[in-house]
Amino acid sequence: MNLATNLPEQPTNEESKFKETVKENLEFLKSLVYLTKKIFML
Repeated sequence: MNLATNLPEQPTNEESKFKETVKENLEFLKSLVYLTKKIFML
């Protein structure tokens, strides 16, 4: 995870931030779908 911080220059800083955001959004959507399923199961 912290490999990029050890490098002197970070050309992919924006890219990693973008990937992190996408990852978080996917996690959020997954939990949202899970909750929705749970609600409809009731």
